[in-house]
Amino acid sequence: MAAGKKRKKSKRGLKAYFEEFWENQRDRHLVILGMLTVLTFAMILWAIAFFSMFSSNAQQEANSWADLTAATWVGVLLAFVLLLFVIPEFFHYLGVRNSLVDILETDSRAELQKNKKELDEGAQLLAGAWPARIAAKRVELGLRRDMPEGMSLSDTGENSLLSEWLNTKYSRLARRFPDSDLLKDPGINKLIIFSSLTGLVLFVYNALIGLARETVSSPRNMTVDFTSIMNGGEYNATWAPHFDLVGGLMIAIFAAILFMTGPAFTDEDESESDSIQEEE
Repeated sequence: MAAGKKRKKSKRGLKAYFEEFWENQRDRHLVILGMLTVLTFAMILWAIAFFSMFSSNAQQEANSWADLTAATWVGVLLAFVLLLFVIPEFFHYLGVRNSLVDILETDSRAELQKNKKELDEGAQLLAGAWPARIAAKRVELGLRRDMPEGMSLSDTGENSLLSEWLNTKYSRLARRFPDSDLLKDPGINKLIIFSSLTGLVLFVYNALIGLARETVSSPRNMTVDFTSIMNGGEYNATWAPHFDLVGGLMIAIFAAILFMTGPAFTDEDESESDSIQEEE
């Protein structure tokens, strides 16, 4: 009985420790969940590539990639768990963040007061700089005299090309498909950037340096020939560098998708530049 009570106490203590640790990271929740979401999609993409291309090779009796079979299955199971529990939470946090961004873009005091409860709940969920951003907006619209004591809004003034690309709501994809609200989400755009960049790097690396081996002890200096695989050829790899039709098409597709994630020059930007030229 005493041993059972000790186990229960240790379990409660461990659970309380992890809950406290997670709560202390509240301002990083969205980033952590986002990284886990990216990791999930990366493991799924790797599993698809592994079981469709790398797990067998007609040129090798003993494929060196076979050593990664167990690790890949573990990754698939982990991705399944993350898919069920982490990704829905990530999109919940992302939805709250995007709602706060949309609300804070308003210049209406009535609109801001109308969404007061949503702002307060969102600031409590996301923590970090969000309470200060909301307080600063209320000061700007005259709903508060000044910022709360001990709270300040840091403004680095950075507006680099990379940050514009990662945080844009008006990518070329979103402009190409204006009816899709999903593509206007910066978080979704980041996932597309990561996925397309990963695919592009893998296919270019495979074409130039090679991902396959001639034998188990050989270096990876053979290009996986996707055209040969699709045609059912006897050999599915050749000496690198080598560009086959399907691999070249995949490089072009991933490069085009990556380009389309960049910020578009909108009509609003054009009107602003025209007004600046008129003033000059």
